[in-house]
Amino acid sequence: MMNNKLNREELAALEVGHTTVSRSLSRVIGFCFLVLIISVPALQLFLDQRNPEQITFLSSLQTLLSENSSVTSEQHSFVTTVKERNNRLLEAMDDFEKQIEEKSFLRDQLLAPGQRVLLGLGYGNEKVYPGRAEWLFFRPDMDYLMGPAFLDPTRLKQRRESGKLWESPVQPDPISTILEFNRQLSSRGIQLILMPTPIKATIYPEFFNTGEYSVPVQNRSWDTFVSLMEEASIPLFDPAPILLKQKQKSAIPAYLRTDTHWSSGAMEIVAVQLSQYIQEKVPLSVDSMNLTRRKKEVTNQGDIDAMLLLPEQWELYAKEKAEIHTVVTAANEMWQAATDAEILLLGDSFSNIYSLSGMGWGEGAGLGEQLSYSLKRPVDLILQNDSGAYATREMLSRKLARGRDRLAGKKVLIWQFATRELSSGDWKRIPMELKEKPESLFYTPAPGETKNVTGIITAISRSPLPGSVPYKDNIITLLLEDIRDSDTEEVYGRALVYGWGMKENKLMPFAKNRIGEKISVKLIDWDMVQGQYSSYRRSTLDDEMLELELPVWGEILP
Repeated sequence: MMNNKLNREELAALEVGHTTVSRSLSRVIGFCFLVLIISVPALQLFLDQRNPEQITFLSSLQTLLSENSSVTSEQHSFVTTVKERNNRLLEAMDDFEKQIEEKSFLRDQLLAPGQRVLLGLGYGNEKVYPGRAEWLFFRPDMDYLMGPAFLDPTRLKQRRESGKLWESPVQPDPISTILEFNRQLSSRGIQLILMPTPIKATIYPEFFNTGEYSVPVQNRSWDTFVSLMEEASIPLFDPAPILLKQKQKSAIPAYLRTDTHWSSGAMEIVAVQLSQYIQEKVPLSVDSMNLTRRKKEVTNQGDIDAMLLLPEQWELYAKEKAEIHTVVTAANEMWQAATDAEILLLGDSFSNIYSLSGMGWGEGAGLGEQLSYSLKRPVDLILQNDSGAYATREMLSRKLARGRDRLAGKKVLIWQFATRELSSGDWKRIPMELKEKPESLFYTPAPGETKNVTGIITAISRSPLPGSVPYKDNIITLLLEDIRDSDTEEVYGRALVYGWGMKENKLMPFAKNRIGEKISVKLIDWDMVQGQYSSYRRSTLDDEMLELELPVWGEILP
């Protein structure tokens, strides 16, 4: 007799493609689904309307459609104008999506508790990887180490083609750009010294994951990169062996546990070794300075810790202490960069961390100061947080284009950047041409002067959202037109304005303004504040010609 009874696997196979749901139940499920997907965005729009400072997609779209094009038909064709407006629309949509992601009421309610649960399970977020012994790691750093070889042709092609329509394409190849920069400097008799600064997991991989490592850990293209620099006779000063030796012989870690940067003690040792390396490579003139150092202890929250966006009162990770040594002159004054020095340091936040007070780790004790102290001679600095692949070269280029020769009298240029830039940076080529001081129709206050004005925003850069970058401060750039004196109505024309977009991980009023808005601003002579603000991270405008204009500093008036 044949057994027709089906086993469990056969029965399950028959039932997979057939599910019986009653009509009333399907209607209830459909209704609940619609309520769920509609109620969240509807409530978000309602809350946005109740908050006059909140920028919605609808308001951005209204501004976009109502603004008058500043480009005449003779300059741009109809197709080009439509393409520009389409890119602006896509950019507004992207801004709105990011706002929903970063500022929604659900995120405000659920982010912190959810993040705490994830940390308990050993997970971080899209920016932070938690390690062992309460060490934290920055995800782009780990992408550099664990990701594809940065010189792989397929990887370079992917990065070239991965940009958004409204953004300039990325130049991903560091080799061609470094070779070109070396030629630009060599034509003026200046020796380039590269200083790719290792990220934390290069020296401390054991705090990220267990296993056997050949320390220092680098990206798979690192050895090829070093070989190509040797073939081109470009000196490369690698701090990794120095930091590894510091790790082995000192109880104080060479990096901060909850920050992306090195410890002050390790940085000072690197500065001493760098000073010896420079003197071996380049003959310098006799130019001695009498400098001393003062010890100071600082306490701060690490920048990676801040990217977890947890309430301060929770304090899951303790604040860290650092002993810094502020460099002062014989006259008991704070050390200052010297524009006529033979040595110029281009550096990112690794150079800035103990020098720029806004980073929270003290001031006057950074890489440039320690290098000057070790050499006992003046040093010139061009520093800016983030984007070490191009930001400081861009700053140098703008100074040359404005007729300010910052390369005059230079014998050596040290280019310091974080190694993660090799795999994720924009290595765009930048001209280094000294030009005559251009005639400009842009308004700037007289030296030492401030001026209260009104103006209309015709271009504005995008500020990063709080917690999305490892820096809590960011300067944005605006183009103001139809500038008028607030008291006399005297017309001043247009101005390129720098101002705070983000401060202490909070968006500032400038970041909430949009094109077409009329604002009241206090304009301040840039030379008055340049030494205080020029090293902070800054979002630039897309128009490279505008970036060549002399800026002014702006502060929103009530």
